[in-house]
Amino acid sequence: MATQPRRRASAWCCSFSPPPASPDRKLPMKSPAQSANPTPSPNPNPRPFLTRRILSPGRVSPIDSDQIAADLPPTPAPPRVTEEASTDFKFQLKEKGARRGFVVQLLDPGLLCQNSHFFRDLIENDTTTVEVDNVDLYKDAIHLIHSTDKDFIASIVKIGVSKAIDLLQVMCTIKFERGILSCLKYIEAAPWTENEEEKLNILFSKIKFKEPIVQDIVLRLNQTADFSSSAEGDLAIHLIQQIANSTNSSARKDMQSLVKGILCDSSVYQKDQTGLNRDSLYQLCNSCLSSLKDLFKGEVSTDTRPLIEQVSSQVENLTWLFEILINNNMAEEFVDLWGSQEELVKLHECYSPMVRYELSRVSVCVFIALGKGKLQCKGDVRTQVFNSWFGPTLLDFGWLKRCPKGLDFRMFEETLGKALLTLPLVQQQRFFEEWFSCFSVRGMECPNLSTAFQGPRLP
Repeated sequence: MATQPRRRASAWCCSFSPPPASPDRKLPMKSPAQSANPTPSPNPNPRPFLTRRILSPGRVSPIDSDQIAADLPPTPAPPRVTEEASTDFKFQLKEKGARRGFVVQLLDPGLLCQNSHFFRDLIENDTTTVEVDNVDLYKDAIHLIHSTDKDFIASIVKIGVSKAIDLLQVMCTIKFERGILSCLKYIEAAPWTENEEEKLNILFSKIKFKEPIVQDIVLRLNQTADFSSSAEGDLAIHLIQQIANSTNSSARKDMQSLVKGILCDSSVYQKDQTGLNRDSLYQLCNSCLSSLKDLFKGEVSTDTRPLIEQVSSQVENLTWLFEILINNNMAEEFVDLWGSQEELVKLHECYSPMVRYELSRVSVCVFIALGKGKLQCKGDVRTQVFNSWFGPTLLDFGWLKRCPKGLDFRMFEETLGKALLTLPLVQQQRFFEEWFSCFSVRGMECPNLSTAFQGPRLP
């Protein structure tokens, strides 16, 4: 009985090798024994797919590949191809602009044609060279066409979201529908970084997907939504108000950092800074100022915390709101508001330094912002805030040093001096005399502004 010819194994769809040598190079002649068996011997230790990839810390996705694979359509069975129809097909795969690339030998082109219109057109047109942006991604895509759904998802989970987005673009190029759906399912279920979200935005602007799962991804991208606006009113202001009313100092600090991060320019939520309501923010500022006046007047409060703790909370709210206003270019009005607090200045004089010094924290923030040039206030507004709070700040400086709460005093002294030098010369002389008198008595309990007043600056 004649021996049946061995069929090629369908485990590998292709092989990659460097381009063939020049035809001028002489090759050694094969022996008859070698020519009789042209089929290459299988590799006893094949390298697992994608083993060269190294996962970066924190990029391992907690996605269950089994669960995602269960939702995918079944893998189509490889077509039955006769020995006569299973002719090998070779083409060169190289990156754009490169002189050389890889020779791809398709051992089972029928399966690739069934799954990818790209390869079907390539084989039908007898294409010899294909230029791509990333050769490795195309090699991976060719191997994945033969993978089961479970193995496909497991491979994507290993490479992470960023590489999966790149692979998705290749799947779209080669028109591998099952691969597109697998990538989309994984991306939709995995957490993203801001860079990965930006990559998705770019990809979705170039390619229009018809898969229903894309709608879930678009909802996460939220390309047109603005965090500062919602159907129930101004959400950002509502959160800020909740923080201002919080009596838990530890939780309030964490929430302040969270909302500040959400409202920053680089946040994935805040897309339009104009949506933050100026009037609502200043209403909150006035509310904090009213609470401070009531505390210093001794008004009855439902808050059972000590007076110094309640004052500290309201001051912390004011400095935090001031920071938000600066970040959104709305803080000039705050300088005018703080400079016009005549009643609060008088109440400041009536209390011991242990309680009143907290008010000077707000003044310090305002003076630092003025000295750094972050605020474009009119001259009369700058003069007014110095008239009101320069003296109290000098008196409270010692207590501020005892309880700095992160204040950089060297930087404060430098910026306070620079802010003073923005005033008219007559005002500079008056404040110089006030500081000189205080410094000569209190010494290090008073900020050192000698550097600012050096040289022929005064009239």
